[in-house]
Amino acid sequence: MISIGFVVEGQVLENYNNKLNFDRQSGWFSSSEVIRVNLDTDQFPASSFQFCLPKGATLFVGEVLWFHAEEDTSFIIPLATMKEKFHLESNANFSILKKGIKIEDVVIKKGFFNSSTPQNTLVNIDYAPEEREVNSFYDFFFSALVIILLLVAMYKFIYPLVLSYIVDPQSLFTAEDFSESNALQKFFTLDIIFFILIINLLMALIAMVGIKETGWGSQLSTVVQGSLNELFFYWLVITLALFIGTIFKFLFIKFITFIYDLGKKEFSHFFYLLRIVSILLMVLTLIITIVALNSPESLTSVLQYSFYLVFWAYIIGVFFLMLIMMNKVSFNNYHLFAYICTAELVPFLIISKFIIG
Repeated sequence: MISIGFVVEGQVLENYNNKLNFDRQSGWFSSSEVIRVNLDTDQFPASSFQFCLPKGATLFVGEVLWFHAEEDTSFIIPLATMKEKFHLESNANFSILKKGIKIEDVVIKKGFFNSSTPQNTLVNIDYAPEEREVNSFYDFFFSALVIILLLVAMYKFIYPLVLSYIVDPQSLFTAEDFSESNALQKFFTLDIIFFILIINLLMALIAMVGIKETGWGSQLSTVVQGSLNELFFYWLVITLALFIGTIFKFLFIKFITFIYDLGKKEFSHFFYLLRIVSILLMVLTLIITIVALNSPESLTSVLQYSFYLVFWAYIIGVFFLMLIMMNKVSFNNYHLFAYICTAELVPFLIISKFIIG
């Protein structure tokens, strides 16, 4: 428990410590304790509010995230300033969210305070911390996710057997992609193109989340800013770029199989790794969605670990591809290893170095 002492010179008009309500907010995999209070913003318009929050607390005004306290934080904000910032009327609902928080950890008072530094606190701010820019990125994220799910539902309705085969993890170990009986043997068919389009839409969406949360590619920061229409435009542009890149990827594999005289194995190679990428993207999307809904302040660190997980999962997938090809392709193992390195490992490591660093 974090105990905070608070002594300040001034006149206290109303002490909200006795009006704080404890609540528990449950998520899918975790829960957090919440302190809620309803503040009067109508009376004494010349007064100020005094807040004292423990380290790790996240303060919400209504449904709007105000800021996250990196350290034990105390500050004073004029009532007029707060009303202007959040367009408040006569009352305002405040929520302080933190796992393990207790009512005695929070101090909220209304009154007339001078600028003297309070005792036993780390910080005193005469005005509120800089208001975080409220943007519509996650409105866009969940709207785009709904669109992708609708496309997946449409794909399932049109190609139910193909979709069930693609997303079945067990089929990755059966080597059916390299069997002659496999019905999926061509790249430029409507079912494959449609599926690649959906995957590129999902990959572009995750890329935009990565740019926003990890700061990767500061020169690309404009693609995660702006209105909903602008974000949807950037999303489609990135999807188009990825779609073109996917076609070049397939043509590159086709060229390498021709150089190494592997026969018509380019589609089996491409489709096997496409299914691995599809499953990884679905898992990553699920993680991002859960964290964004339950603990958005920790999304950056979760994404960084998730990208490393995806990196090693793809490397393992390439290793399994090589083992399958050793059994399915009559080819010298040394040349097969050189083919895998040329077609997959070297390009993937270069791109990963550029993205992850």
